[in-house]
Amino acid sequence: MTRPNEATVDLLRAWHGGDRAALLELVDRDRDWVFARVRKGRGPILQREAETVDHVQDLMLEVLEYSPRFLVRDRAQFRALVARMIDNLLIDGARRAARRPRFASPPTAVSGQDSIVSLDPALRVSDAVHERVAQAEELDWLRLGLEFLDDDERKVVRAHRLLGRSFVEIGEELGVDPNTMRMRCNRAVLRLAGIVRRLQSGGLDALLAERGDRGEAGSE
Repeated sequence: MTRPNEATVDLLRAWHGGDRAALLELVDRDRDWVFARVRKGRGPILQREAETVDHVQDLMLEVLEYSPRFLVRDRAQFRALVARMIDNLLIDGARRAARRPRFASPPTAVSGQDSIVSLDPALRVSDAVHERVAQAEELDWLRLGLEFLDDDERKVVRAHRLLGRSFVEIGEELGVDPNTMRMRCNRAVLRLAGIVRRLQSGGLDALLAERGDRGEAGSE
């Protein structure tokens, strides 16, 4: 069933509720815009990538199925955030192919099926949440915040905080001593904490704009 006038947030809620048709509609609606943005923004590390519209469609499905479940205010926020996730996915994949670090990993499934991160404060509910859900939501905020770290910061924080790799392991892979790696990670974690606070206070648009990712809203 096609619902061309349904708002982005309603489609996201339907998808989170198990309506796969809503997911496919989101992807079909915005894949051309996301494809154009990914092609426009790719840097030297992606020059060998030969993505097509179909490839970007597959990547959209991948990031939406494996990323934390989120709600955003409008279409512009949705597609700009998805384009950023795909950029990061392509960059990380290209680096893994070139270096094959030991701490590389496939996408991880969402941390909690009951957790939905609302990137617009107006969309949040104030009901008390079970402790397990609260912990899952905290991890989801961190994973979303990672999308706005620089590539090297994202790689190190993910390796240490999410994959549990030691600074010795990561340092050996990158040719950096453990103490230096620890300091780099600590600085990145501080930046990540600031990013998460901004996301939680409704700062998604500003973060996207700083990265040049904010697109035109388009019709809902």
